[in-house]
Amino acid sequence: MNGLTNQPPARRLRQRGAAVILALLTLALVAGIAASTLGDLGVAMDHVSGQHDQIQARQFARGAIDWARNVLADDARNSTVDHLGEAWATRIPPTPVEEGEVAGDLKDQSGLFNLNNLYQNGGSDALAMEQFQTLLELLGVNGSDAIRLTNALLDWLDSDSSPRPKGGAEADYYASLGSAIRPANAPLIAVAELRQVRGFSTDLVARLTPFVTALPTGTQINVNTAPAEVLAAAIPGLGLDGARSVIQERQRAWYKDINDFSARLPKKNLSPDTSRLATTSRYFLATGRARFGVSVVRMEVLLDRKQTWPEILWHKQL
Repeated sequence: MNGLTNQPPARRLRQRGAAVILALLTLALVAGIAASTLGDLGVAMDHVSGQHDQIQARQFARGAIDWARNVLADDARNSTVDHLGEAWATRIPPTPVEEGEVAGDLKDQSGLFNLNNLYQNGGSDALAMEQFQTLLELLGVNGSDAIRLTNALLDWLDSDSSPRPKGGAEADYYASLGSAIRPANAPLIAVAELRQVRGFSTDLVARLTPFVTALPTGTQINVNTAPAEVLAAAIPGLGLDGARSVIQERQRAWYKDINDFSARLPKKNLSPDTSRLATTSRYFLATGRARFGVSVVRMEVLLDRKQTWPEILWHKQL
C-alpha cells in the first residue's frame, strides 16, 4: 500500500485536490491579468520601455490582488469556517505570463495577536495585556521586561500624557533622549512601528513579527490558523506543547466552531475565554508579486472581509 493511502482521509483529500485548486486559481489569475493588461495597453505604448515595463508589472500585481479578493469572496459565500486547507491559503507560485511572471498569496491576520487589542474603547484590556506578556516570555523575554514593554506600548497607544509605572513612556521620555519621536496616541498601523517604542529593539520586533499584527478594530484569534505561540499565549495553562497538540489535531480535522475546539483541547481543565476565540477570519494580507520585462513590483494590501466582498484598508508598493 503506498504512502498516500496510509495518510489520514483529510490529508489525502487535500493532496489530491491541491493540483486541481492550484490550476484553477492560476487560470483565474492569468485570465484576470490578461484582461486588465489589454485594457491598459494603449496607454502603456506611449511610454518609454522602462516606464512601460513598470506599468505592466504594476498591473500584473494588481491582478494578483484582484484574484485574492475574488477567492476570499467566493470562500465567504461557500464556507462558514476558515482554515489552512482552503483555497485562499494556496499560494500561487511564480507563474509565467507573456514577457514576465506573476505570483500571489494570502496570509490570515486573524490568527495573529492584534497589538491594538491592548487598548480598546478608551482603556487598557487586562486579558490582552496578559496574553501579550505571555507571548513575549515565550519568545525569550523575561517577565519584568515583558511588563515594561507592555506598558511602553500602552503609552504609545493611549491618548493621555501620563506615563505608566514600570517602563511607561510618554512624550517627555522621548524628548529627554533628544529624539523627534513622539507617541502616536493612536492604534498602530503596522507592526514595524514597534521599533519606535521604548524597549522594542530591531531584534525583538523581528522575533515578534511572525506572531503579531496591527488591525484597526479589536479582533478574535482564529484557532484554525493561529501559530502555536499565539495559541499558548491566548489560552492560560495550555503551554507551548499543548498548543502544538492543538495544531496537530486541527491538521487531522479543522475546528468547526469554538465548542468543537474546546471539546478537543488536550487538557480538560482549561477554561479559555471563548469570546476572544473564533474559527473564522476577517482580516487578510494579500501580496502580489510581478515581473514584466526589466521591472519587478511587489504590492501588499490589507483586506477587511466584514462583508462578502473584501474592502481594501490600505495598500503599499514595496
